[in-house]
Amino acid sequence: MRIQSIHIQGFRNLITQTVELSDGINLLVGDNGQGKTNLLEALHVLATLRSFRASNLRDLIHHEAKEAELLGEVFADEIPLKMRLRIDGKGRQLWLGDKAVRSVAEYLGSLSVVAFTPDDLSMIKGAPALRRRFIDRAAFLFRPSHLQAVRDFSTSLKARNRLLQEDRAGKDPALLASFSELLAEAGSKVSATRAWLIEMLSPRIGEILSFLSDGHIRAQLRFQAGWKHDSSFSKESLAEALDQGLERDRRRGTTGTGPQGDDLDVILNQASARRYASQGQQRAVAVALMLAVVDSAVSSGAEQPVILLDDVSSELDALRRERLFERVRAFGGQVLITATEAKLVEPVYEKAAQVLTVHEGRIEQASGGL
Repeated sequence: MRIQSIHIQGFRNLITQTVELSDGINLLVGDNGQGKTNLLEALHVLATLRSFRASNLRDLIHHEAKEAELLGEVFADEIPLKMRLRIDGKGRQLWLGDKAVRSVAEYLGSLSVVAFTPDDLSMIKGAPALRRRFIDRAAFLFRPSHLQAVRDFSTSLKARNRLLQEDRAGKDPALLASFSELLAEAGSKVSATRAWLIEMLSPRIGEILSFLSDGHIRAQLRFQAGWKHDSSFSKESLAEALDQGLERDRRRGTTGTGPQGDDLDVILNQASARRYASQGQQRAVAVALMLAVVDSAVSSGAEQPVILLDDVSSELDALRRERLFERVRAFGGQVLITATEAKLVEPVYEKAAQVLTVHEGRIEQASGGL
């Protein structure tokens, strides 16, 4: 899977332009605030309809524009496809080829990308929401329908919480019950997929961490569900957990049980990374998680996703930076890497298929040295 080009209009600070991408490693070099991350974000949004930074797609529209549009020419299984996304004040519009797409499910899965950002490097000891966000982005690669389940769950959770906060739960129990049912339906799918993903990644992360640390770290993953579930994470068990916690939820004005409490714990040398890992170890774990996701995707027989690495090289020591790039090169697919200085990506600089400079929203091929 690869992106041949992306045409950008009205997106963040990027000027209207078409960016051609090479099949291998594409390096984007420029100072902070020039638009490097915005290009990666545009590609991620085009593929997943979600930003790895903003919660609302309307926030992606340039402040002087009324709409933003992305048009990507991609290849999946060597079959060319045009993907088009328009965002305006009313919402979004989608096209595949020349055909307007009304169903999100029909659109998602056409392009697979995996993004890794500096926020991901701090997720091991950070807030649980960071880990859930990473898990959900990874799960999308294997099960595109997971994104819709997360959206359905989020919508029903907000509606249920609003009823609890307005103290309408007792006045309109039928309405509360309907949102609880929707929450149980979508939420059970969300937690089940998260648990499945963690179980799949756990064996791989040990091998990858050993590679990144010269054999000094042993690791495994543990999924911690935010609700008391049965073996299949059934909607019935979540519905029961919601019912048992109803009085508490009424007192607090919020839903206290469900996938919003899901979490991931990484066990390093038999100790919790959240509690005991050094900063270097937690960053190594985060990198290993990303590599395990890509490795699992390739091993499953799926096309390799496009890898987006946003300024992670500046947060890693020289050894882990070199090992990361060595592993990424071994995958052999399309990669986009951003950096403020060429020396931070020295392990892949000479092997890059293309070097692009980014300045004030303009992306151009580098001419001569950087």
